[in-house]
Amino acid sequence: MISNSDISKVIAGVKGQINEQDTSLIVAHLPLLEERLQYLAKSFPSETLHAIAIKTNPHPQMLKHLVGLGYGLEAASIEEVNMAMAAGCAPSKIVFDSPVKTRSEIDCVSGLTDMLVNVNSIGELNRFPSEATCTIGIRVNPQVHTGAPEMFDVSRNESKFGVAISSKQEIINAALAHPVSALHMHSGSQMKDLEVQRGALEALKALADEINATSSGKIHTLDIGGGLPSEPLSDRTRMAEYGAIVHEVFADSQYKLVTEFGQWVHAEAGFALSRIEYVLDESRVFIHLGADFFMRDAYTKARPFALEVWNDTGEFVQGEKSSFDIAGPLCFAGDYLAHGAMLPATTAEGNWLSINGTGANTYALWSRHCSRTVPKCIAFDGVHSSIWSERTTINY
Repeated sequence: MISNSDISKVIAGVKGQINEQDTSLIVAHLPLLEERLQYLAKSFPSETLHAIAIKTNPHPQMLKHLVGLGYGLEAASIEEVNMAMAAGCAPSKIVFDSPVKTRSEIDCVSGLTDMLVNVNSIGELNRFPSEATCTIGIRVNPQVHTGAPEMFDVSRNESKFGVAISSKQEIINAALAHPVSALHMHSGSQMKDLEVQRGALEALKALADEINATSSGKIHTLDIGGGLPSEPLSDRTRMAEYGAIVHEVFADSQYKLVTEFGQWVHAEAGFALSRIEYVLDESRVFIHLGADFFMRDAYTKARPFALEVWNDTGEFVQGEKSSFDIAGPLCFAGDYLAHGAMLPATTAEGNWLSINGTGANTYALWSRHCSRTVPKCIAFDGVHSSIWSERTTINY
């Protein structure tokens, strides 16, 4: 978790860089981000390509930062492919996973040498030109249930993603008939049962082995997706446990491995600040971030964000705590960040509310509801704060 000391530094450091319109700030904590990326890399076999999911945090400066550190990018749309290219990412480090690629999009990427383009169906293979130089992969639905929440479970039998592994012979025939050299799977976000995931990895490897047994090593890349929930770093993490499983499953193989983590990388490496505009009835706080920034949390199950209160110079507001409901600025009844949050009883207009762990699926999901401007984005390097982007008006 981001320390109170660092939050204090950011508040004090941006004082001369913000104005009255800056009622909220989105902050990327770069040292913590880099620590998490290094932990990810150390948990997996050394030659693994980690393509960070753009959709989790698509800020252009964030993408450039990731590319500058040597990581790849996973794109879920042609727009994200273009963003990855604009960030300086080499095609060989870009993964394109859209489940609904148009013919023109396929024509656009098919000539990008070594870009991994994963098809979502056997029929999609027919859309690739014979002279394609990209790496073509088939997305396989492993048909497992890893405990991911239903909304994010993409490997159920009826999933819209990939070709069911129960259609194994169809996959093998397609891989032999087309210039396929990769297989891909992603079991879903926030996986809980890693032993089930182990079985999915083993099944994917066995499928690749079977194809290679009759094609002189045609399959050389296995994209195993992402899918772990956010967690603090420690000696024992789910990421380390999962990495150990990957080492075991692929210990005797020469496959190039690719991952697509997003939430695990970003969530803990960001926080937000919002001005407290009103304190009503000593029990309700109104701030300037709500379901526009926390869309998943307002419309599904809210994440348990750590909340603290600060004054304008970055001093931590302490004292006896009281229970508050924290309301956002949007005009609908469900726009609450939290109910019964314990904040200092002296919380007042003009204070900052810090919201920890907001690096993933927040800025990326900014809602047009009520047409509010996107807040200023700040990068914190451990000492100084710099502006990545000013407040941005939504274009319709």
